[in-house]
Amino acid sequence: MPKVKTSVKGQIVIPKEIRDALGIKPGSILNIRVEDKKIIIEPAPSPPEVFVELGEESEKILRESRKVDEERIKRLLRDLGVESGG
Repeated sequence: MPKVKTSVKGQIVIPKEIRDALGIKPGSILNIRVEDKKIIIEPAPSPPEVFVELGEESEKILRESRKVDEERIKRLLRDLGVESGG
């Protein structure tokens, strides 16, 4: 059984063979809990992928909203003197 040592911040390094076996990569989300004086760390389930099909009207609203937002950002940058108006 591999052993790990905690850092001064309480951090541990999960041994490579365990990371590989569980598919843990940098940025992976893990659940952690205490169970009968044991620390249980396990990969969090992946969130379901959600696809939404937008209708033509929704796409039109989003395009218009983006245009308004871009104009507001340009105006703000111009007012701050970061970007010249034009």
